[in-house]
Amino acid sequence: MKRSTIQDVAKYAGVSVATVSHVINGTHYVSPELNERVYEAINKLNYRPNKLARALTQMDIPLLALIVPDISNPYWSSLARAVQDISDRNDYSVIVCSSDGLLERETRFLHSLSGWISGLIFHPYHITHDQLNPLIGAQLPIVILGDFTTTDPLATNWDRVFSNNQESAYAATDYLIELGHRRIAFIEGLEGTPSSVKRLAGFQDAHRLAGLPIEDRLIIPGDYTQRGGRKAMAALLDQADPPTAVFCANDLSALGALEEAKSRGKRIPQDLSIVGFDDIDEAALASPPLTTVRLPPREIGIVAAETLITRLRGRTEPSYVSIKGSLVARGSTAAPRYPPIV
Repeated sequence: MKRSTIQDVAKYAGVSVATVSHVINGTHYVSPELNERVYEAINKLNYRPNKLARALTQMDIPLLALIVPDISNPYWSSLARAVQDISDRNDYSVIVCSSDGLLERETRFLHSLSGWISGLIFHPYHITHDQLNPLIGAQLPIVILGDFTTTDPLATNWDRVFSNNQESAYAATDYLIELGHRRIAFIEGLEGTPSSVKRLAGFQDAHRLAGLPIEDRLIIPGDYTQRGGRKAMAALLDQADPPTAVFCANDLSALGALEEAKSRGKRIPQDLSIVGFDDIDEAALASPPLTTVRLPPREIGIVAAETLITRLRGRTEPSYVSIKGSLVARGSTAAPRYPPIV
């Protein structure tokens, strides 16, 4: 899709390029009638002033952006640091935005950044394929982290760095089954997000292949936060017949679940096994250390930044890089005290 120019806007509105420039920059009086015609043309043509070109002419500072769900989450802060390190080495600056997993913030950031940046690394929770180009520009080089909510083909100017969420979640759940657990709960991530959906699917796959029932009451909503993990664990422990093991959609949820279980006098792992996902630094420092799926955020950040920079330097073919997760067994998991008779 060809990006609209200021000349296209002028032609559509039936005015001069200078008039369009005055309307956009507020540098000269323009009558209300002409002002309205120019903005109608801008909206119709989805024109985005190339603020980056003007900025680079004056300052020569290449600028990238990184949009992640929650920069306070150690996983995303570690990834952001890696992106910054690689960008610095290649003379790029980086704007880091935290969407909080909200569609409104994803949309606003994309719209605000349009025209200012030369490349984007983006972990979408809600934005779909057909929404992205109109918001950020059809030609902007983009690296997508993780999965979209749809399976449509990516645009040729997009690259992708992703992980094997479903397979890793299967391996973590199967590990608990091999230990002897038969009633395993799952604390979900933020509702409807691709990563949570795929991790739930892996959890369910392991049950089906082991011939175990999937109990809906053992699948508890979460939000990828420590507080959400505590709340979800409280709901599980309040059940008449609580599980012997809990698999959490990320480490922050698992750390919150661990705190809640210990506050209720549960011994980990003697009374209850807990598994997380990500392997943030805090997982190894927990008491007991957390069994988790290692999905190294720094490696993902490095790969994402290097992928974007090679695109900016002329690569035209899309790049799809899969980062494999691996299970790290630590002290938060063990066989159940009273293994079921099978």
